[in-house]
Amino acid sequence: MLKNAILLSLFALSLSGCVGLNTVSMTQVPAERDNQITTSSSSWNFIGINFSNAFVDEAIDKLKSQCPAGKIEGVYTKHQTTGYLLVFKREVIVSAYCNEAL
Repeated sequence: MLKNAILLSLFALSLSGCVGLNTVSMTQVPAERDNQITTSSSSWNFIGINFSNAFVDEAIDKLKSQCPAGKIEGVYTKHQTTGYLLVFKREVIVSAYCNEAL
């Protein structure tokens, strides 16, 4: 019985996570805000050791693909980390406005 309680407690603990907001950045918000675009990308690492930041480039490419002929303005980025026991998820969330290029 005690063994099951300990195992259940460890399992429940491993499912919980702690989110930390690392950075927030925002450019000037345009007057025309009709077409909002949003994307995100993430990467997983073990005990906080990061081997690549390529997931950030992936978010930029996704944002550009949503506004191929327009101008991206009012960019809001959020970088957050969620920790699950020994594994961490780093995530970049980007939202912006796609306006007509002049």
